[in-house]
Amino acid sequence: MSEIERESMEVDVLFVGAGPANLAAAYHLMKSVETHNGNAEAEGKEPIEPPVVLVIEKAAGVGDHQLSGAVINPIALRELMPDFVEQGFPTEYVTNDSQFMFFTRGPSIKSPVCPPMFQKNGYHVASLSNVAKWLGEKCEEMGVEIYPGFAAAQILTEGDRVIGVRTGDMGVDRDGNPKPTFQPGMDIVANVTVLGEGVRGTLSKQLIDLFDMHGLNEQSYKTGIKEIWRVKPENHQPGRVIHGSLFPDALHQMDGMWLYDMKDNLVSFGYVTSLTTEDPHNDPHLNAQRFKTIPFMRKLLEGGELVRYGAKCVPMGGLYSQPKLYCNGALLVGDAAGMLNPMKLAGVHMAIKTGMLAAETIVDALAKQDFSTKTLGDYTERYKNSWAYAEHMESRNWEGSIDVSPLFLIGLNMPFLMATKGRGLVDKLKVHASHTAMKKLWELPPSKREKAEFEFDGKLTFSKEHLVGFSGTAHESDQPHHLKVADPDVCSTICTRDYGNPCESFCPAAVYEMVEDPEQPGIKKLFIHHENCVHCKTCDIADPYQIITWTPPEGGEGPDYTQM
Repeated sequence: MSEIERESMEVDVLFVGAGPANLAAAYHLMKSVETHNGNAEAEGKEPIEPPVVLVIEKAAGVGDHQLSGAVINPIALRELMPDFVEQGFPTEYVTNDSQFMFFTRGPSIKSPVCPPMFQKNGYHVASLSNVAKWLGEKCEEMGVEIYPGFAAAQILTEGDRVIGVRTGDMGVDRDGNPKPTFQPGMDIVANVTVLGEGVRGTLSKQLIDLFDMHGLNEQSYKTGIKEIWRVKPENHQPGRVIHGSLFPDALHQMDGMWLYDMKDNLVSFGYVTSLTTEDPHNDPHLNAQRFKTIPFMRKLLEGGELVRYGAKCVPMGGLYSQPKLYCNGALLVGDAAGMLNPMKLAGVHMAIKTGMLAAETIVDALAKQDFSTKTLGDYTERYKNSWAYAEHMESRNWEGSIDVSPLFLIGLNMPFLMATKGRGLVDKLKVHASHTAMKKLWELPPSKREKAEFEFDGKLTFSKEHLVGFSGTAHESDQPHHLKVADPDVCSTICTRDYGNPCESFCPAAVYEMVEDPEQPGIKKLFIHHENCVHCKTCDIADPYQIITWTPPEGGEGPDYTQM
């Protein structure tokens, strides 16, 4: 297309992504400006002009793309809004029965003592989608503008400073030509841009690379598969939350599960699979389906009904994999900043807290009218003086210990990690990027070179194609793929030879398929079913050649996790 004329708008503060981090930040920002101005005269300070604050969100509605195992530590919520319960926070249950279980393909054993990292009594069970919707309403009451259906596609810079974002064009056909419905993206210019896009965000990647904001370590990831089931009343136990691992499988790869009960006889089941693995056939979806066949899960789900399905990656690298949190004109919060505790597999409270710390920093910037690193750098200092940093410090070598130790020794390392407040025997252990661990087929024993066979029964276990239908995913088929493959010939040649096309395995939504090339008999080429994509980001992370780039599709498209 020729050069496009774009509309532009100016705001004081722009939040990219309507997740818990950014919504908490926007709310806390407006409250903090109110407090600042209320105290200004008594303290001899200049009042701050009420800022124009905008949140843009790629989903069609706030909360539609929010997927998480939401058993939420309320510590940050109490700081954000002390009366959050009275204000209608969408709690379904408060947990009172924290369990850790050792699962096998036969009996399952409940640990007599729940390890401290999985002790969740007093936490709030809530749909993260509903949490985002509730926070969004609170923000709008404070005067924050929220624009759902606007997908940010590009960082805008001026020299070494971020000045805003450009949203994606809409109404483009598969050849890149404008359709009758074409609408060009617009440029949104802001004094401060806060990226809270979630894990492996498109703009966050751009920003970290552009200004070399990489952490000490690479980031590592796991893919979580989540299913909501309506179970028989006798199998429903409100207040229960279970974490566990499958043995002896956990001695080869540190994966695990969670389970908690929601209202209306619903049970949330999730299974996380490490993407830092030697196995090119590593399949998070298949691992979750297999886990459901153990006796404990069969009994729980027998006579039940699958209601919803989703998938999402989580950042596991911890403290030393977190990027620099700021640059001129921009801040990173939540999963975009690697704010998930890998030992506790918990990040919602971290997202809310980092959003609040970012908001307090922005208030200072507004008061000084200084949006450079000189002022925005105080965000890092606030973080280092917070309980969020202390919690990350305690678990800082969790993933590194897994990386450097034979897995059967992880259980022995755990007491050292806890006794030394996360340092273990050696501090600053290396964490490797997930895609670097994969071995080539000829490096594996012959028994590991072929994909495992598994037959889905359609009652308890389901194919990827079937489960996508339970994710609410919707994309226009006549549009350019939002999954960009830099060199598709790699897929047909060296990837087939070296790894056996792992994208067919690691994608939990059957997006990638190798099909016969009619022009080259005997050769397969890549076909992308982009309409299946559930926005988990696994492909962007696990591709061994790093030639797959996930980009946001047209605004409003993707999964619908409103029941998750």
